[in-house]
Amino acid sequence: MNNDNIIPEPERGAMTEIIFDTTCFSEPADPFSAEDVNKAIEQAVELDERPVFLEGLSERLNRLGIRCVADDTDIILKEMKNRYRNILGKSMPKAVRNWIGGTTPGLTNHINNYDICYALEMDFHQTAEFFQKHFLTLPWNCKNKTDAVFLWCLWHKKPYSAVQTMLEETKCFVSQENVHTSTSQILASIISENDEEKFLKYLSGHCYENEQQFQMARNIIKKETETVKKIISEDEAYNVISKDRLNSLTIEAILGYRYQGSESPRNRKSLKKLPVRFRESLPNDVTLGKILNDEKASYETLRKTLILLKLFTFYYDAENTDENIIAQNLMDFYDELNLVLSDCGFARIYPAHPFDCLILYCANSYDPVLTLSYINEF
Repeated sequence: MNNDNIIPEPERGAMTEIIFDTTCFSEPADPFSAEDVNKAIEQAVELDERPVFLEGLSERLNRLGIRCVADDTDIILKEMKNRYRNILGKSMPKAVRNWIGGTTPGLTNHINNYDICYALEMDFHQTAEFFQKHFLTLPWNCKNKTDAVFLWCLWHKKPYSAVQTMLEETKCFVSQENVHTSTSQILASIISENDEEKFLKYLSGHCYENEQQFQMARNIIKKETETVKKIISEDEAYNVISKDRLNSLTIEAILGYRYQGSESPRNRKSLKKLPVRFRESLPNDVTLGKILNDEKASYETLRKTLILLKLFTFYYDAENTDENIIAQNLMDFYDELNLVLSDCGFARIYPAHPFDCLILYCANSYDPVLTLSYINEF
């Protein structure tokens, strides 16, 4: 079964279309221009400061007959408390109250995220879209037993009481040490199994800890990292003295740190601070080492590492000499990257995400790797 049919690209609203057009189809950026670099950062900061979670809540509540906007946090809080009590049969946790109060939703424990979707009476596909557009993360990490339970219950339109029962039953499930089944096979098996007992039996033998998840992504990251290390070893600009530093130099390469100290954008002091959703979960030499050693790494770090590696390897020798070539390269990069992300079970590029927005902006420049370096410098 094709994952594209299960986790479709989120529908672009009018604003997202505008962001996509201005990021990808405007005049290419000059990496040496502080004005151009600043323009990219300002757009990403605006996206980062948008209350996308509250926008999603208010939009859904309006569809359910509750008139409100994202600023009406008192109305939203009151209605969500009622829905937790009447639909989920429990009190709203403090974390969710804080999210409604303005803090960024957490992504470590997906139970709170899925509970919100259940409280808002969403179906499977509405939940998937809410995760991608308003939590800005991936739904259905089906190798995780919690995600798998919510996936199965929402796909088969089970009540929340079934979720609670299954989550309790799966507490005793022991995570498998070795992965013998692909993510796409597990996903297909979960949604095709109609019987609850058979599903739970299957899940007991196909749930994994973080280290065993996203194996395809890890393998691609390893392959791309080897390519970057080969480039570094042959490029005198990196001054490789010890192979022990290759992980650090790889991070410097994909984030552009090797360019720091060279000619910077004009009027560099005017550059803005990068948005939080861009800065958080960026890879470093330690997290890269953990990925390469199949140790624990968050989904956000894996996805960002993969995107940064692909940007570097795609554009390292690219000749972005004129607008037509830049446009063609950008579309090729966009399509190739989305294909890889989809194959890995990752969320595709979403222009309204601050990180993705800046990556696309870099791609629409005369030197994407250099542009990213100056963005990261500040």
